[in-house]
Amino acid sequence: MGTAKKEESKKGKSKASRKSPYKKRIEELEGELKAKEEKVLRLLADFDNYRKRMEKEMRSAAAREKEKLMLKFIDIYENLCSAYKSIKDEGLGIVVSQFRKALEEEGVKEISAVGKKFDYNLHHAVATEESNEEEGIVIKEIRKGYVMNGKVIKPSYVVVSKGDKNGKNSGN
Repeated sequence: MGTAKKEESKKGKSKASRKSPYKKRIEELEGELKAKEEKVLRLLADFDNYRKRMEKEMRSAAAREKEKLMLKFIDIYENLCSAYKSIKDEGLGIVVSQFRKALEEEGVKEISAVGKKFDYNLHHAVATEESNEEEGIVIKEIRKGYVMNGKVIKPSYVVVSKGDKNGKNSGN
């Protein structure tokens, strides 16, 4: 029986040695598969990042174009307001109100300037004048300013107080 066990042992080794090249090849193929899966996952992640970046750029471009369009409408709105102040026509007043409402629905709001502290983010100072107001307060608005969705798209052109009429600051 000793020889039978040796022979069986040889057969087991020969089967193992025959499986060994297949097992090795399977391991190689599994390694290649894993590497390709990782590559595909990286490509999918890169594509997803690219898609998100492009969507962000498209939203940004659309927002810039909308701002340009709103600035054109603001110019028309201001001209209508000037015409209404000159002729006080009731029909024109209704159109001005509708126009203001449409601008507000698009996120456009007028910047309140007169009586407020000068803010270089909202206002553009074109002059300073002596006044009874303390220094740095907006005393006149030359041209209205506008914000759209919290972003200044057109600053207010203003005159700022430089102190009282005696040439002194109110704070002194």
